[in-house]
Amino acid sequence: MRSLATVALVLLLAAPPLGCSSAASATNKPEPAGAAEAKKPRTVTVDAETAKRLGITTMVVGQGGLAESIPVPGSVEYDLNHYAEVGPRLDGRITAVKGKLGDSVKKGQVLATIAVPTLAEAQAGGLTANASLEAALKNYNREKDLLAKQLTTARELEVAEAELKKAKAEVAASQARLLALGVGGQAIGGQLELVAPIDGMIVQRHAVVGGFLATSANAYVIADTSKLTAVLEVHEADLPYLKLGASVTITADSLPDLAHKGTLTWIDPVVSKTTRLVRARVDLPNDSGTLRPGMFVRGRIVIALPAGSGIILPSQAVQPLGADDVVFVLVSPGHYDIRKVVVGRRTSEIVEVKEGAAKGDTIVVEGAFLLRGEAAKQ
Repeated sequence: MRSLATVALVLLLAAPPLGCSSAASATNKPEPAGAAEAKKPRTVTVDAETAKRLGITTMVVGQGGLAESIPVPGSVEYDLNHYAEVGPRLDGRITAVKGKLGDSVKKGQVLATIAVPTLAEAQAGGLTANASLEAALKNYNREKDLLAKQLTTARELEVAEAELKKAKAEVAASQARLLALGVGGQAIGGQLELVAPIDGMIVQRHAVVGGFLATSANAYVIADTSKLTAVLEVHEADLPYLKLGASVTITADSLPDLAHKGTLTWIDPVVSKTTRLVRARVDLPNDSGTLRPGMFVRGRIVIALPAGSGIILPSQAVQPLGADDVVFVLVSPGHYDIRKVVVGRRTSEIVEVKEGAAKGDTIVVEGAFLLRGEAAKQ
């Protein structure tokens, strides 16, 4: 009996405290398969040849470039501050043409001469008024001398003075009529000269010798082609990021390797009801003459970031993946981490990222859509 009691006591002392076995088991329980892998960011891997074929390009966040500018399409037009339409103030027939299409002209240069019958009448009336004034002045001076010698009456002098005032008024009226017709004090003959109102090039010509020219028609159009305007079509959602005076880079489809720098000078206060676009004008120097009115161009406007803005990325850099918005961050050649981001504001051209991206990240901006497809395969 004593030996049995001793054995029982030894077994009791050797047994672990109640609950220790289950606690130790719980503590040492291995993690589910794949849990550690789930904590790591997902990665897309593509070889160099595939990356080149997909057209994958990246940008470093916070260093300007694509992320801090908005691409917009548009076209080139004449700058209306350096543009003039030249036409007559009176109907007439063209007697001489001196300006030819493509000529460079200076302000005040004569372009054409027009015969105007009504102008001839007005000029003749001016000559008559001047002759009447000369006669009235002589008569007044004579009456004034006679009155001093008491050889006439004060009444006669008053009449002569009234005639002089009347003649002066007629001359003034005649000169005003000639000025209104745009000829000033030119000699008689009914000839009206069309002159260039600005320096520039003749870009349109409708004047031909012998042709009839009405006041509603233009004989010439002159423009300074070294100063043009790009009219861009901006989405209304992008307006908060635009500011007058912003720098704009313009490229033409026909000249893709030649960039022109301009300045944003005007934003239309009205949004088009049909296109929901807003027209913006850019002053565009064109000293080289490579740009031409009517060209289709693409502009990239440097944006002004509102206070408190997050990281700005091109819209194509942020892709939907399942229920998340993601970006692809280059971590090593051919390896791109898939990073979830929180979008604060999205427009047609840019996305404002509040969380998930930081300055210094190298993010895919071209080809992110295709990387998303590669991610689905892997």
